[in-house]
Amino acid sequence: MSSIAEITRELVKSKPFLEDALVRGIINYNSLAEELIPQIEQITGEKNVKLPTVAMALRRLGDQLQTQYVGQIEGKLKDFINSDMIIKYDLFEITVGLGRDGSIGSQLAELYNIVPINPNSFLSITQGTTETTIITQNRYKQEIMNLFRGQRLASTIDGLSALSIRIPENSSEVPGLFYYFTKALTMEGINIVELISTFSEMQFILSEDDVSKAAQVIRSLFKKLDIET
Repeated sequence: MSSIAEITRELVKSKPFLEDALVRGIINYNSLAEELIPQIEQITGEKNVKLPTVAMALRRLGDQLQTQYVGQIEGKLKDFINSDMIIKYDLFEITVGLGRDGSIGSQLAELYNIVPINPNSFLSITQGTTETTIITQNRYKQEIMNLFRGQRLASTIDGLSALSIRIPENSSEVPGLFYYFTKALTMEGINIVELISTFSEMQFILSEDDVSKAAQVIRSLFKKLDIET
């Protein structure tokens, strides 16, 4: 039988925004405990689960999350406070299905003859099991559309921008690093069309209408880290 603390943790984990409020210390432990007690009693089959027991479990969980996740993430990001953010405008996205032979290799190879590989260009290729998504500058759109003529076209999205920021080189070893940023953007009502990462860079593909606001949100995160340094 799971303990009250373990059940409380699982209930909180099932609600990401509740978990975030708990980490930030902006939630009343007793009020939340009162809300969770009926669910805990239903899971355990016990009656009269004590409010102080659940409230204490919530307090300890908040402290643990702050130390294990948020503290670790912010500690890793402090070296990147002054990193430049780079925004690429006027992008579009196309998603095409795989060919009858299970690939579109010849077309993908041709992409590099259309889009030059240099600091001024932008090209992202993500291959899934049944389709491939390509993001690049709008000036190459017509050539790329012609290149994939005859292939199953799953989707096209215009009016996109890419917001790029540097991240720690060992980011793959930091739990919740991507969530740290995506949560902040989501809380501001900013939709993330795609999220792309490399060894030391994270790129958010966003609507051009959202990219300026997204940059402000990211800056505010780094400003918070700078104040706490």
